[in-house]
Amino acid sequence: MYKFYTRKPGIPHGYIHKIWLIMRLTTVILIATLMHVSAAGFAQHVTLNQKKVSLEKIFREIHTQIGYDFIYNRELISKKQPINISVKDEALESVLQKCLEGQSLEYSIEDKMVVIKERSMINKTEAFFDKANISGSVVDTTGAPLVGATVTLEASELSINAPNNYMSQTDEFGEFKFSNLPSGEYKLTVTYIGYRTQQTYVIIKNKDARQRIIMSTEETRLSMVTVVNNGYQQISAERATGSFDLLKKSQIEKPNQSLAERLVGTVAGMQVKYDVDGTPNIQIRGQTTLYANNGNNEPLLVVDGFAIRNTSLNYFNSINPNDIESVTVLKDAAAASIWGARAANGVIVVTTKKGGRNTALKVEFSAFTRFSPKFNVGYATGLASSAETVDYERLSFNKWGAYPNSGSFYENYRTSEATVALNENRLGFLSNDQLSAKLAQLKTLDNRGQISDYLLSNPSTTQYDLTLSGGTNRMNNIVSILAEQNHTNFKGSDNRKYSVNYRTTANVFKWLDVYASTTLNYQKNNNNGIGLYYLKSLSPYEMLKNPDGSLTDIHQYYQPILDRTVPLSKFPYSFSYNPIQEIANQSITENNLTARVQAGLTFKILPGLTFESKAQYENLSLVDKSYRNDQTFYVRNLVNTTSSWDQTLTGNVTPNLPLGGILDQSRTTIETYNIRNQANFTRMFADKHEINVVAGVEVNNAVTQSYANPTTYGYNENTLNVGNFPNGPTGTTGWYGYGNYFSYTNSFGYSTRRFYSMFANASYTYLSKYTLSGSYRTDASNLIAKEPKYRYSPFYSMGLGYDITKESFLKNVNWLSRLNLRATYGYTGNVDNFTSPYTLLSYNTRADNYTKDYTATIADNGNPTLTWEKTGTFNLGLDYALLSNKLYGKIDLYNKKGKDLLAQIAIPSVNGVSVQRFNNAGMTNKGIEVTLGAVIPLRGKDIVWNSSLNASYNKTRITKLFNPSSPAYALVSTGQGSYREGYDPNAVFAFEYAGLDNTGNPTVVGPNGTKLQLSNFPSMDGLGFLKNVGTLNPPYILGMTNSFKIYDFNVSFILVAKFGGVFKSQYFNYPQSGSVNLPNSKLSSVLNGDPSKILTLPADPNTYSYGNWIGYYPYLSYNYLNANLARLQELNLSYNLPKQLLSKLSVHGAQLILQGNNLYTVLANKTGEDPEYPIGTIKPSAQYTFGIKVEL
Repeated sequence: MYKFYTRKPGIPHGYIHKIWLIMRLTTVILIATLMHVSAAGFAQHVTLNQKKVSLEKIFREIHTQIGYDFIYNRELISKKQPINISVKDEALESVLQKCLEGQSLEYSIEDKMVVIKERSMINKTEAFFDKANISGSVVDTTGAPLVGATVTLEASELSINAPNNYMSQTDEFGEFKFSNLPSGEYKLTVTYIGYRTQQTYVIIKNKDARQRIIMSTEETRLSMVTVVNNGYQQISAERATGSFDLLKKSQIEKPNQSLAERLVGTVAGMQVKYDVDGTPNIQIRGQTTLYANNGNNEPLLVVDGFAIRNTSLNYFNSINPNDIESVTVLKDAAAASIWGARAANGVIVVTTKKGGRNTALKVEFSAFTRFSPKFNVGYATGLASSAETVDYERLSFNKWGAYPNSGSFYENYRTSEATVALNENRLGFLSNDQLSAKLAQLKTLDNRGQISDYLLSNPSTTQYDLTLSGGTNRMNNIVSILAEQNHTNFKGSDNRKYSVNYRTTANVFKWLDVYASTTLNYQKNNNNGIGLYYLKSLSPYEMLKNPDGSLTDIHQYYQPILDRTVPLSKFPYSFSYNPIQEIANQSITENNLTARVQAGLTFKILPGLTFESKAQYENLSLVDKSYRNDQTFYVRNLVNTTSSWDQTLTGNVTPNLPLGGILDQSRTTIETYNIRNQANFTRMFADKHEINVVAGVEVNNAVTQSYANPTTYGYNENTLNVGNFPNGPTGTTGWYGYGNYFSYTNSFGYSTRRFYSMFANASYTYLSKYTLSGSYRTDASNLIAKEPKYRYSPFYSMGLGYDITKESFLKNVNWLSRLNLRATYGYTGNVDNFTSPYTLLSYNTRADNYTKDYTATIADNGNPTLTWEKTGTFNLGLDYALLSNKLYGKIDLYNKKGKDLLAQIAIPSVNGVSVQRFNNAGMTNKGIEVTLGAVIPLRGKDIVWNSSLNASYNKTRITKLFNPSSPAYALVSTGQGSYREGYDPNAVFAFEYAGLDNTGNPTVVGPNGTKLQLSNFPSMDGLGFLKNVGTLNPPYILGMTNSFKIYDFNVSFILVAKFGGVFKSQYFNYPQSGSVNLPNSKLSSVLNGDPSKILTLPADPNTYSYGNWIGYYPYLSYNYLNANLARLQELNLSYNLPKQLLSKLSVHGAQLILQGNNLYTVLANKTGEDPEYPIGTIKPSAQYTFGIKVEL
């Protein structure tokens, strides 16, 4: 036996008169020594780099570094093989495990002494009966959990009755666990794309072991996709055969109001468009349906494993964007088919943040404010100037007639001031001089400034978010609170939003985890503002305020007629109108409350085998309330016009409605529940065969109920009093002599949608090189016909993956980091919520005036063969990475074929309806998607350039659609009426202008090159002569993201470009005299245009067909322009405050943020119109955001 010890220092002696001082110093030294020894016992680390060295030499080196003594049998040790070992600052136990691996030796540590001995047969036999667990967590260097890391546990030869290999993946908290393991020694290996592989050794004996694995990043792989989530399971990108896109955390954690903002320009093949109200419309890989859900092609949204219904009540707005951890976009059948009948449009899977385990309380606070200038009134209304408008009104009045002709009471509709003046002059009530003065005065007025000052506001958003998270070894929690206020483009319209989220997971037993979450969202919208539609009805010279600041009276009738023929003083209220007054005296609100609760149990049955039971309940409540007091024109006009006016005898006016305000209220609720039971199996066998299986069943039920109160008249919101009908709700007549009817009954609505699904998804990977995947799902629903062959429809997918870089012939090709080939095929589906397999009746809400019975009409004959729409998709993909992953990307080719698509088919009207929807159409989508990325560390981690470019092309064609005829009026209408077999569903058909004929009349190109005059709309088949000018949906989409990390600064931008489409530019509206038909800003081009090239005004005032011109002009081919554009969507600048400064303030991190959105757009057309927001719509202004994030 050989034994050696280290020398231990003693305590020095001093003099007697220093005893007191020595006692105090001894106490301090003793405490410090104890603290040091305690720390050393827990944190002894060793650094070794030896090759073919004996164990004895290793023991001496360890003794030299940390002072531990070794006791062992020299003869036993000398027989052991030399070893190679290279460790840096690694824990002593881990080093010993590596040194003794495969040597049939074991060790024990007592105090600072290590005993090495041969592993006995008794210990080996005990291991057969002793069982224990190995668990742990995988985190990055900041302590954040890494989800989906691959954890492999390999048993050494010393472990009796232990399988060669175990394999698992970390859950959403970065946790892993191997249960019921025989005692022995195991090698634990953790891999995660973008991080260095970590290995450690674990010995268990009658006692569970827990490990905390800290993964360090490979700087050049930070942008690589790591793990994807399909809503049912997490899948390592290395074995995923489907087409997925993952939004990284850095892309999500920016100031934004909605997840949709983060999707713009970041995902290949995805188009995001916003309507004038700011509502996003998202399309993935083109259009997949024609008529289902009114042509809605938006993808399915999944949050934490459950689908969220796309209604006006929730969807993106129901998610706190600051709660999002990751977003996965599922594109092809292999990725999305597990969602079956709802996945044809693609799937967006959102995973929310979870609290970390074994972490202290973490506090995160963020705040930002966003503002933008008011929109351009002239661009939005698209009207001609005041002078142009007055001149045109005079021109049209003189050429095409005077309205109203007689000036009688029955012609007192709203008419513009210029037309009123012209007609009053014609009737003799206004002299020529007065007319000239009036028109001259109107030409000098311009209401755009007053509209901007009194009706518009600067759009702005203020958002605050607070998140608290943390956890123990067995439980974690996270709670977030969001408050947001938005001011829209119009004064009187704004909204407030509040959100509270709580999520927790607890390890109740070793074999059971419990998960629960609660989400509450409340939003109140005030919609009191005046919309764009009203602004377009205002003549450019109609002012809102007089020079003295008083409100003007914008007449809603032909005022001189009222003054001459109606006893205005006898009516209950004035007929005056001003939008400023309307805003101040109405309250139109929408209150939206969304509550969502999730709960789940996870049973750990065997290593790699779990069973999950989950449920989700949603309650969406929308309350609409519209109150207008009697200062609004709406109330005053309704009371006045429904009053009885005795025009023949007394001339008295008798109100038939109670005086006071008017209140309308309605409520809609949607209750949804989902229940899912699912088994998961993940296991690796013989270090070669990896199997992953998911199978389960799911039920879903959604009930929608609506309730509307009858309109309340004479309502006083202060006293809550309600007026009575002076003469009853029926049997009275209004001032025109027509009968009044005031509804006094409630209305109700009810619908239910039920789904039952069975699903399975499996993959097999061999040698981490070859992957075979497959999925199968069957859906059934009450929305589909009862017959099983229609109701139960299978959706399946198959996929192959080949990691070529794992081949031996590429082992030494150092510049190639990854090359993975994917091929998939399968079916997904779509369901229409508005087509019924049964006959539907529509009940009238009021009784028949004569029979007093309630009647009904057939709304839908029903389709007894209604089934699912099906889309088959073939996808071929290649993932690659070069130069140690500094360059990376992927290419996807796809071909989607839709069949059994719903189409609107003409049927004999003898059946009661003339059209019915049948599964009778087909469509194809073919395309390519390319993603290129680069991560270039210019100076280590201090300066890094990260760039990503995605480009896509999509070609869509309708391959089957029954149309007995193609009249021109249907083709030029665009939308569902213009769908034709062989064409893009967004194809644009237009008339080609042919100039003037020999009679001087304008013409368009007709059949066989003939010229058609613009007399009547042609009823013949239009495919023979209409011009296909392009598609409204740009086939080429480009998105580019660049970011630069420069020490503590980060600069990034997003550029979006679209090519290959057309859009309809503003066209002249050809208003005729009378009412308020205002010429738009195209007036000057029509007045001064060449009639041989464009359609101008008719030279002959007697041209009888002029009224038909407006039916042609919007559909002339020259009105459609190139829609190519490139938009600087976003520019970000952030600054991370120095940690040295923050540490003094006990702050872990702080970031200042400056962001700009929609900053600049390059257009291909010469008119300056934005193709997505042409003249006549609200073009969004640039947005500027200032924000801060703080972490404690």
